[in-house]
Amino acid sequence: MKMYEHNTDGANTAMRQVRMRRGMFGAFYGFLSGTAFVFIAAFIDVWLNPDLPLGVDWSVFGTRLFFIGLGLALVGAVTCWWDETWQGLLSGSVTSAALALIFALLSSEVGAGMKLLVLAFILLPIAAMTLPIAWLLRRLTERHAVALHSTWRTARIAGLALFAIALGAGGGIFMKTPASELEATRFVHALLQNPSAEKNPISNVDGVQERFEVAYKMYQSSSALSTEGYDIRIEYEDGFIVKCVVLLYPGSDPYISTCQP
Repeated sequence: MKMYEHNTDGANTAMRQVRMRRGMFGAFYGFLSGTAFVFIAAFIDVWLNPDLPLGVDWSVFGTRLFFIGLGLALVGAVTCWWDETWQGLLSGSVTSAALALIFALLSSEVGAGMKLLVLAFILLPIAAMTLPIAWLLRRLTERHAVALHSTWRTARIAGLALFAIALGAGGGIFMKTPASELEATRFVHALLQNPSAEKNPISNVDGVQERFEVAYKMYQSSSALSTEGYDIRIEYEDGFIVKCVVLLYPGSDPYISTCQP
């Protein structure tokens, strides 16, 4: 009886160790994909639009890196922990859906009760949509386990890591700014090239003309005041900040709604 119990404990310990290794591999590939996604999403507009002095919002970058990079690491660990594939995929997709909803709801201004309702009713549909993510992380981990016992082990694992990075980077490309938002940003940038020009709507904003030769960075986002507008924030190197709202209706030229320091 004692020998049986000893063997059972040893088998359970070995099983936990195997699961932990799988979970670590899953977390590794999840973190690689998530981090690549965040980096590409942060810099894609800067790379694609060298004519604009676009800046990187590092606070948004840090938030995304925490929720997406570490979040996908958690999804990978949960997905790959289970021995049964269906258990891993179900657990991973639910975890990724919950993290995505929590991140979205924390960023919104709705009440706590509404957030709980949204979390309850949208969790399963989002989980179904995120199922491919869990499947890919599970598949990468399985291939990693095979690569550990094959020739050219290092090269195979490096290839899997690059594939995970490419997947995340590919997703980050879709985070690029819409054309209309870039048009509004270019409109403000053009106005800033000659702020003292006649009929320039920015000419009467205090502090702008005096900083004609001061470098600046631009940050754009959808306007909180209008569905057809964009908030453009200009941050000068000396710390001066100007915030403009640009309205851009379909088929019309953009124009300044408000602009103030």
